[in-house]
Amino acid sequence: MDASSSTDKPTVAEAYLSALYKHGIRMVFANGGTDFAPIVEGLLRTRERGTTVPRFVTVPHENVAVAIASGFYKVSGTPAAVMVHTTVGTANALCGIMNADRGNVPMLLAAGRSPWTERGHPGSRNNGIHWSQENFDQAAMLRQYTRWDYELRSGQPVNTVVGRALDIAMTDPKGPVYLTLPREVLGDAAVDPGPEPRERPLGALSPAPSAEAIARVAKLIAGAERPLIIGGVPESFFDLGALAQEHAIACAPGAGGNMPSSHPMNLGAPNEALLAWADVIVVLESPVPWIPRFIRPKADTKLIHIGIDPNFARYPYRGFEMDMAVAGSVAQAIPMLNEALKAEGRKNAARIDARRKELAAMRDAVADRRRKVIERGKTQRPISNAWVAHCLNQVKQKDAIISNELGVPAPFVDIEQPGCWLATGGSAGGLGKGVGEAIGAKFAAPDRQVIALVGDGSYMFNVPSACHFVERTENVPTLTIISNNAQWYAVRNAAELMYPSGRVTGANSLPVVDLSPSVAYEKLVEFAGGYGERVEDPSQVTGAIERGLRAVADGNPAVLNIAVAAGGRAQD
Repeated sequence: MDASSSTDKPTVAEAYLSALYKHGIRMVFANGGTDFAPIVEGLLRTRERGTTVPRFVTVPHENVAVAIASGFYKVSGTPAAVMVHTTVGTANALCGIMNADRGNVPMLLAAGRSPWTERGHPGSRNNGIHWSQENFDQAAMLRQYTRWDYELRSGQPVNTVVGRALDIAMTDPKGPVYLTLPREVLGDAAVDPGPEPRERPLGALSPAPSAEAIARVAKLIAGAERPLIIGGVPESFFDLGALAQEHAIACAPGAGGNMPSSHPMNLGAPNEALLAWADVIVVLESPVPWIPRFIRPKADTKLIHIGIDPNFARYPYRGFEMDMAVAGSVAQAIPMLNEALKAEGRKNAARIDARRKELAAMRDAVADRRRKVIERGKTQRPISNAWVAHCLNQVKQKDAIISNELGVPAPFVDIEQPGCWLATGGSAGGLGKGVGEAIGAKFAAPDRQVIALVGDGSYMFNVPSACHFVERTENVPTLTIISNNAQWYAVRNAAELMYPSGRVTGANSLPVVDLSPSVAYEKLVEFAGGYGERVEDPSQVTGAIERGLRAVADGNPAVLNIAVAAGGRAQD
């Protein structure tokens, strides 16, 4: 039976493609299978009919496709769709979906479904894999990592289903949704697709915290001697700085995406001394503001947590103490808090001035420690990761986008503009997103420099062949800088922390840790016509980065394989 001869009417697959576009989806990152037959036919037919549909990009690995969609959203603010092959494609995408869930990254993951029927329909089973690939509940493998899952059924209005999926994905706390698409349903003639989408943004408007709650927070901060803000959100990059500057509040924003690096109130990442110093701590949208096993605030410090869900209900276990939990958008909370503090600040001008001087000295101490680490890095072999970051700062453009996955230490990378830092914060720990997110950022911002900072282990998890294939075929070149310490340092560090007096501490070689002898990672990009270089001399790092960026500017992906000190990020 030939589906194309049975009807010339638009199919459900065509209606689905049109619905995606009408609801704002412009990019679909896809890895196809036998279930894609109606989609492939539908793309050709919509082209003939002149129907506008999203751009489909072939990605040769599902985890890479999810990472690309994640990076695309983080830079563009627009969700993308990913389409994968039935159960096996869903399984390959699962690690990325876990990261998207914990990072609150919205996307529509669509998967085909093995045909239901053995005969009687153009989409009936015609390959042995259609029996063995089917399972009883395809969505079960990722249900706890998605905000919603559903299977498109015969006769349902496609606009309504797609619109509902994307509204849920784009409602706080944002995250991935999952839609399965049976082959028989996609191949049927389209029915009424349902109402056209209305002119409104996807999702529900983010809720603001109550004015009463913000007023209470302002009184606690105004009455404090040493208030500290931990965390932040990229949307408040400058607002957080304005709040901190106006009221002389110390900030430990963590990664560079939350506040300008050079801000006088930016004291870097939380540490033991800073937590001990503070008498009021405001935690902004941070699931893990510190590691209680190693550092924690004083017992009498007032603790305030602000976020869409300050309890982080999707985390099975989390025991951080709170004196106040304020639910609402941090992006809205910060300007509200600034206004509330202005009235309180007039009563505390002398205290604020004194604290401003104290924080200037603390900031100078942070800068001095950083300078000393960088100075040592000039001659350090293997190369210091802090030195790599310093060299990068010298040559990257001010608006360069940085995707960091276990690469260089975040406090050493200068970020002065919003939307320039794509970190692994909020990730579920599924390695293999740094290079893919960089590629997604390049799709969203093709005229900007995009640089991925990864470890040698995480580079392999990124499926480099798939990443570099997409960079070449879609003309979205990026620079990947590998901090190669020839080991799974996270595994070594965990073992040493658990067994500080054990055999692991001080051992030169550890089982399931070593990645030596190290391979020539810089050669992998050459199959895609890219530029690769290995660097072992600290004096050559800046020049190598410049050569890599020139290659990217010429339209070629580039990889630098830099031999760094064992210990990677932790050494700094």
